[in-house]
Amino acid sequence: IMDVLRCIRLSLVPKTFLSETVKTESLFQDNPHCLQMITRAMWDLGELSQPRHKKYDNCIGLFDGNRCYYFDPKDYSWMSINCKLSKRQNPTAVLWNRVGSILGGSHSFHIKHTDFYNILRNRCSRPGPPTPREKMSACVFEGKIFTSGGSEAGGSAVDLFESYDTMTESWQVNTSMLVSRCSHASVEANGLIYVCGGMTRNSVSGRVLRNCEVYDPSTQQWRKLHEMRVARKNHGLVVVDNKIYAVGGEGSTGLYNACGLHSVEYYDITTNKWHAASRMPWRSLTVKCVPVGDVIFVLAGDGLGAQCLTNVLEYHTKTNRWVTSKAQAFFSTSCIICSRIMFLFASSS
Repeated sequence: IMDVLRCIRLSLVPKTFLSETVKTESLFQDNPHCLQMITRAMWDLGELSQPRHKKYDNCIGLFDGNRCYYFDPKDYSWMSINCKLSKRQNPTAVLWNRVGSILGGSHSFHIKHTDFYNILRNRCSRPGPPTPREKMSACVFEGKIFTSGGSEAGGSAVDLFESYDTMTESWQVNTSMLVSRCSHASVEANGLIYVCGGMTRNSVSGRVLRNCEVYDPSTQQWRKLHEMRVARKNHGLVVVDNKIYAVGGEGSTGLYNACGLHSVEYYDITTNKWHAASRMPWRSLTVKCVPVGDVIFVLAGDGLGAQCLTNVLEYHTKTNRWVTSKAQAFFSTSCIICSRIMFLFASSS
């Protein structure tokens, strides 16, 4: 359908026809690339001089089974809506062109399918399986979803690195990572895929990692980076102003001894060095966070014992300062971000 759409000079099509007929057609709504082409044409025609979906702007969404919540960081309010997602534990998720992709995880067994959730139409599709595993990480670059690592049915960490092309709707196996890992984090910055931390082997005999590596899609090669100052897994990893922030997570003081972390550090891409930042006012075992401008919102997570995150935390990168808000936090989630629209996908038991 993309090839057919490319043959049409959309700029010559009346803007009302594009907005009222073409853009609302389900065939296009379920195809992110088609939707992007139509949207661009509408911008060119002046149809989109103002955002058409203001209710989603700057909202952070949390999904838990068939429950969905949007958080507005402007007034710290939550709004509940319905959604159609299946329950799973330890998934990963990304957002591209308003389509959320929830990958992997487990629910009695390792889930093979990928849920593609169209936010505008509240519709799910399952176009094909990646290698079934949980505790992997994912990020997006130029319309491709890159999934890294994770653990397979036996619980062992893997070095798999796959990509899903949203245009051709096909999976591809790429060059394996340098280190097998699960419960790690990944982000895209300046066209490169950064992978940091995690755990080798499994939850019983594994080792928490300081190790970091970066993948260049143009050369399809990995290279090592400087290690983090602190070994961590299940941590937050976000990009703000050309710096990659590693937030909280779980460390280790030895076999079977979990160590909740409140440390924060950032990797300066220009200098290739890690630096310490102000500590969180809470020790974590998992951290789920998203950046909004130059502020990092920690919206969910759990800690040792009963020390679960109760209130949303804000880290102001410009002033290196933490603020505890009055807004309620949510427990144990996987989060994604794209442009001004942020979404959290909750692990469900």
